[in-house]
Amino acid sequence: MRYLTILPLLFFVSVVAAEEKKPPQITFDEHVRPIFQQKCASCHNPDKKSADLDLTNFGNLMQGGASGTVIEPGDASASYLYNLVTHDDEPSMPPESPKIADSMIETLRKWIDGGVLENSGSVAKAASKKKFDLALSAPSTERPAAVPMPAILSLQPVLFTPSRTATDALATSPWAPLEAVSSQKQVLLFNTETLQLLGVLPFPEGTPRVLKFSRNGGLLLCGGGVAGANGRVVVWDIRSGERIIELGDELDEVLAADISSDQTLIALGGPQRVVRIYATETGQLLHEIRKHTDWVTALEFSPDSVLLASADRSGGLHVWEGWTGREYLTLKGHTGGVPSVSWRSDSNILASCSEDSTIRLWEMENGGEVKNWGAHGGGALSVEFTRDGRLFSCGRDRTPKTWDQNGAQQVAFEAFGDLALQATYCDETNRAISGDWNGEIRVW
Repeated sequence: MRYLTILPLLFFVSVVAAEEKKPPQITFDEHVRPIFQQKCASCHNPDKKSADLDLTNFGNLMQGGASGTVIEPGDASASYLYNLVTHDDEPSMPPESPKIADSMIETLRKWIDGGVLENSGSVAKAASKKKFDLALSAPSTERPAAVPMPAILSLQPVLFTPSRTATDALATSPWAPLEAVSSQKQVLLFNTETLQLLGVLPFPEGTPRVLKFSRNGGLLLCGGGVAGANGRVVVWDIRSGERIIELGDELDEVLAADISSDQTLIALGGPQRVVRIYATETGQLLHEIRKHTDWVTALEFSPDSVLLASADRSGGLHVWEGWTGREYLTLKGHTGGVPSVSWRSDSNILASCSEDSTIRLWEMENGGEVKNWGAHGGGALSVEFTRDGRLFSCGRDRTPKTWDQNGAQQVAFEAFGDLALQATYCDETNRAISGDWNGEIRVW
């Protein structure tokens, strides 16, 4: 009888001891709110929401602010707010002040890693699962070991139209015989050697206005939307056709966008005249550039990811530091809108074309104009550097042309029946591809 009586008692004692050793739960109400009240509430409260962020209320905090969500439950290192507080990211918080106490930072870390409990009765939130590892260890400018090509993708069109529409966007892979063509609510992938359709990528957001392959050819970026209503950027994995990222919530369609060669940044712009730079891993808005006075019409990261060129409808042309968003150069010379820019493969020369009919080349040390020439009467609309340093362009004179870097014309292809809008060059098959206002696409 003693044995039977003592055993439950020993079990009870051991359970009590285990519960006493269990560390206390870190909650927003008891531990985190007091930190925010003391250090952050003067700028982030319901009456004064700097960056549209309120840190005094759990629900508002988890909703985020102008930069999107700021907390990633279960992962402090991926949480934008935590990285600002630790001064690992910009702008550091509190602004122009030392970091908050290490003990406070540790409390925030434990709270986020513990599942962001609101109070003692809350259930921990599960960490969000990353869909795709976008970031590369270094900028990708060399031929990949395995050239990315689509596997088995759907060939069924999303939408049939009674007639062709303008060729809004064309792009070719830097390392594969692959071309992307914009269409209504979809992007079509073609083999540039056989000209066969390889796949259809749905874009229900609206009309694709810009297409860009990543520098390693493994990703395809598309920006577009519905004019005057919404704008979005999506990125597909070329091999699987899977959407791996969606970002931007523009009030108008996206007209210009690009992904950096290290695949950590995406820049976009359009009629709102603002260039926004996002982190691909978290979707966080990192920088807003408000220098342009008209619609942003062209964006491209340099091949080494260091610089970002942006251009607008009034002839504005600027170069920014890609990772910081700081202004690097202002390039003055164009007297008309700049619809297209392209970097030479060494990142030292930027080409731009303009409605003033010219193509101009700029060096990046001082922003000096290296060369300019009249390329297309009435206006040059698209330009692209080839891998070997030539340029391919088209414009309002309806005639696509290739040039050397001194501005000497090499080939003038057969003229379209209407304005030639887009020009892209497939280095793998040595084919020039262009499309016009009527939706006709020609391959030479």
